[in-house]
Amino acid sequence: MKGQYFSFDAIIASVIFVLALVALLSYWHSVRSFLDFQNDALSKDAIRVSNLLLGPPFPPESDCSDMELLGFTRSWDDKRIDESTLVCAEVWGRDQDWLKTVTESSNNLSIHVTYLSAGGEFIIGEMPSGELSDIVKIRRLATVVDDDGKTHLATVDTTVYQ
Repeated sequence: MKGQYFSFDAIIASVIFVLALVALLSYWHSVRSFLDFQNDALSKDAIRVSNLLLGPPFPPESDCSDMELLGFTRSWDDKRIDESTLVCAEVWGRDQDWLKTVTESSNNLSIHVTYLSAGGEFIIGEMPSGELSDIVKIRRLATVVDDDGKTHLATVDTTVYQ
């Protein structure tokens, strides 16, 4: 009878060991995949451009024609996006070279700002079309202040592609 208990304990211990090993290997694979994603040059550029957009433009209070760095927020203290900057960037953003210059990117870009409640949207740059192998999309939430002073919740989708 004692032998039966020992074999049952060995079976349970083996099952627990296999489950722990599978959990450890799964965790290791997910961490490695995430680190590979962050080390990709296109991913780094997408994260950098996405961070740049949620800062103020340089020089401050500049029009799109003389802007050196694209940024949508009003200032470093007021992180709300100014709708007039979005309108300006939507017009100038049709030129991919201008967009690459003000974001200091060597890749093609597309920025899509969509209001969640009001339904307004701004498309800056060309949306990628067709089958692309190298494409990274980053989505951020932000608040946009329109000319009337109303605040809207919006998504800012930054797409970087080659």
